[in-house]
Amino acid sequence: MRYECVKAKSLLSKPHVADSWFHMNRSLNAYRGCEHGCVYCDGNSEYYHVDNFYSHVRVKENAATLLRKELKKLGFTSKSELETETLWSFLDDEDAKRIAEKVPRKLVIGACGGVSDGFQQAEREYKITYRILEVLLDFGMPVFILTKSNLVLEYIDLLKEIHERSFANVVFTITCADDEVQKVFEPNASSSSERFAALKEIRKAGLFGGVMATPIIPTIGDKVDNMTKLAKATKSANGEFIQFGGMTLKPGRQKEYFMRVIKRRYPENYDALVRIYENNNTYGQPIWKRLPANVMVLGRHVCQQVGLRDRSVRHKIPHEYDSNNKVLGVLLDIIFRMNMFFGLPRSVTKPYWEVAAKIERGVEDLSKLQSEGQIDQHLIIDSSMKVTVEEILEKGTCKVLQNLEARIDRMVDTELDADISASPDEFV
Repeated sequence: MRYECVKAKSLLSKPHVADSWFHMNRSLNAYRGCEHGCVYCDGNSEYYHVDNFYSHVRVKENAATLLRKELKKLGFTSKSELETETLWSFLDDEDAKRIAEKVPRKLVIGACGGVSDGFQQAEREYKITYRILEVLLDFGMPVFILTKSNLVLEYIDLLKEIHERSFANVVFTITCADDEVQKVFEPNASSSSERFAALKEIRKAGLFGGVMATPIIPTIGDKVDNMTKLAKATKSANGEFIQFGGMTLKPGRQKEYFMRVIKRRYPENYDALVRIYENNNTYGQPIWKRLPANVMVLGRHVCQQVGLRDRSVRHKIPHEYDSNNKVLGVLLDIIFRMNMFFGLPRSVTKPYWEVAAKIERGVEDLSKLQSEGQIDQHLIIDSSMKVTVEEILEKGTCKVLQNLEARIDRMVDTELDADISASPDEFV
């Protein structure tokens, strides 16, 4: 393994608005390259222009300093800077709170879980992720973490401090219930059982947390037994959710390496996987009709049986109205269901995304606007969308989402590989 210290020129990704998967606004990578060595890793593809992705890790030694500069450029002020200002020391708590509320809306920062895991083995030596988290605490930013390592537990005190100021959401990628199978595909990551144990500690500490069961490997991970064990283990660890997703294989280095491992370790699955991915789709998407099971549909069914949420949770950021968070969460559920279960075109999801984006960027208290009859004027929406928003405010759900979920449930009741194409009119 080769470590190389480098100076990054930039750190934060472009803005994300109304992200229905991870609910974050910016993400970053403390390292470039990842020694976890996951066989299916998208980061190994030529798309990211990183040679020797598994064996040459670039350590962004200036990441914390760079992050501080980028957050200041976005208009944020750190607590340490405020406390050094003479005026601040004379303010009472209420005045200080009012000033704090006038700064730009807090961003949910994906501090770990991009292309490279921020808690890979290099972190024990270089502590780049730790210093990044210290900066995010100073700026009061909510933090999202996606990892395959129980090393995160060593930072639990720091994460608790972040959670007290904003929130810390620690999510583990876990796709194989059996540790032996998991080690084939994720040779240098913490075992699945270690990750579930870490999730339990995270939740015991009062932090948010759940499981991203993606990518589920076709013909290997998409068995009811494996998925049920994953859901039960998540519930046992008090996880908030488990969200299942499929696997992409970009043609070239990623796909070639994955298929070599399959041929050596699971030769009985090789031909089926060749057929599923023989289209060499640029984005690595499979030939959907050749998949043994729709893991999104099967995952929802499994979660219903276990009694667990099958969707990631959109948590409330500091100073956000409860009503706004409620509406935004349901709109993102609608977008996710339409996209991931039915592949509906952007023209169908766009109206919901646009309203979600407006709310996330910041609008007045929707409950107050509803009582004043001002929702449609402030959100600039038609009567149909107004009905949806008001339904969510009153019931915590709406007809659109209920219709989507009812159709998904019917798909489970009939056959998992049923044709899931649908007319947009069925959901409105």
